[in-house]
Amino acid sequence: MTETLRGTPEADTRQEKINAALDAISYLEQDERFDEVIPVYQDLVGRYPDDVELLFKMATIMLRNGDLRESVAHLRKVLFMKPEHLPARANMGNALLLLGYLEQAKEAFDAVVEAEPDNRNALYGLATILIKMHVHAEAEPYARRLVQQIPNSAPALSLLGDALSAETNAEAAILNYRAALRFDPHYVPALLGLSKVLIIRKKSEEALARLNEAHDLQPRNVEVLVAMGHAYLLEDSTASAVESFELAHACEPDNAAALVHLSIGKRKMGLVYAGVYHAAAAWRLAPGNKQVANALGAALAAAGASDAARDVLTSHARGHEFMEATIAAIKEIEYLAEQGYERPVREEKRVAEAVEVDEPDATENAELDETEVLQEESGEAASVEQADKTEDKPEPSEELEEKSTS
Repeated sequence: MTETLRGTPEADTRQEKINAALDAISYLEQDERFDEVIPVYQDLVGRYPDDVELLFKMATIMLRNGDLRESVAHLRKVLFMKPEHLPARANMGNALLLLGYLEQAKEAFDAVVEAEPDNRNALYGLATILIKMHVHAEAEPYARRLVQQIPNSAPALSLLGDALSAETNAEAAILNYRAALRFDPHYVPALLGLSKVLIIRKKSEEALARLNEAHDLQPRNVEVLVAMGHAYLLEDSTASAVESFELAHACEPDNAAALVHLSIGKRKMGLVYAGVYHAAAAWRLAPGNKQVANALGAALAAAGASDAARDVLTSHARGHEFMEATIAAIKEIEYLAEQGYERPVREEKRVAEAVEVDEPDATENAELDETEVLQEESGEAASVEQADKTEDKPEPSEELEEKSTS
């Protein structure tokens, strides 16, 4: 027999070739030059398609490079060949989370936690998903288990703060955010989370100080810019708030939350046609979203289009479809806004007077008060992240990432 404890000579030769090829590109991988690394992996996988670990390594590199759909496709192959491969299942959860498929990502992480209850990657992923689903009470146990494992981790402490950030647990959330910042004073999610709770508590001065720190670290972070707008509104600095919302919109033109708040800010400045313009743009990105509908309805009412406002605020009963007259009214106001026209201030009416509906909850949050939104969504600027279709990439620390490529 030619077999030894190390396997057949042919297998040894094959593994030696794979190892030699991977060793040759190891420095590229360390420098995160993934565009140069991936073709080598693709060549190796093409030659050795039955090598599960090689396929897993390539899928992991693709995940780190942001090639999420390709990564998912290859991870599915790994799990088909080896269903018990927990690192592959955890990475599948990460990729699906980044793609916005929360339910599928949760299924992947649930399977990992069932087999390995202390898996950090899966605990972090599950808590993150449940917070995004606004079920903070369900997220809290996973976040606590993570903190028990790594009590000095800023990402873990900040995640627990997010889970506790519901109004009834604001004090506990603040304590965890501050603890996270003691371990990493520059951790932006902790700075942002703490600021949001401070805004809810109307402590705008400290919130702005923290948000300015976060803004210096990440100038194009839309959530930071929107939160800065909230804090400025608390200080009655409407112009500064609108500037922050405009910067957020410039960073992500397709971010519905930024458009909603920009609409609110413009209306507070008396620019009601511009308010309709931005709210309508948000509706096209997130049709059917309650906060967006409230903002659009309030903007239309302020612009004097009370029938259109009423139609928008009651549209949920008709599958979020608008009447033709409402669509025409919106287009007319949008045209006026594009031409630089504005409704004279003397013609404006209070939203409560302009919009009268039979359904008692149809005008709920019609003004979409910024601090109320923060309380409702437990730290989210507006509940539009699902309809927004943007890939919101979390920032776990290296100790939370499962790097199984070595």
